[in-house]
Amino acid sequence: MTARLCLMTPPELVSGGVVLADFQKEFGLALSAGDVASVLLRIGDGEAAAVLEAIEALRPLAQDAGAAFLLEQDAELAFRLHCDGVQVSADPKLIKQIRSRHGDEVIIGADCGTSRHAAMLAGEAGCDYVSLSTEAPDAIAWWAELMEVPCIAAGGITLENAPEFTALGAEFLAVEEAVWRHPQGPARAIEAFNALLGTN
Repeated sequence: MTARLCLMTPPELVSGGVVLADFQKEFGLALSAGDVASVLLRIGDGEAAAVLEAIEALRPLAQDAGAAFLLEQDAELAFRLHCDGVQVSADPKLIKQIRSRHGDEVIIGADCGTSRHAAMLAGEAGCDYVSLSTEAPDAIAWWAELMEVPCIAAGGITLENAPEFTALGAEFLAVEEAVWRHPQGPARAIEAFNALLGTN
């Protein structure tokens, strides 16, 4: 199965390091350049007002392009503002609470770092995907071989190393700097990833 892209926004977007209006244009061009399965809005320690503004600006663009729009950390805010899902820590209790409160239609992702154990617990709790760090390629390969819940390989994915992680069986690749800092612009990066993955 061909891996698909999960596009992560730069953390400085909601901390003031990136002008939202400028980013919004690049974001739209990137989404129109090829297949993107989902977008994860990273919020870090961003101010609440900046997070709200970013959701309102970016969510419609992502959803109109057919990409699921996910918010990092804050499930209540995500679903109040019509996001498609949320990515949270690999906390089984939290995952079950979100599922119980918001139903089966919402997407719940679990950030498991390098931990196989955390991924197993998150999967058993009912998450829709696990995010495993590229620092643990053996964990990605193990998960892809044994588990049905999809895996996102996250952390430093580039055009050069992407084939390594698709070969391990990751269903999705989380891309960030390789897109936003591509010398020819984000749209060209998405085109190049799609060509590489055979999803263009």
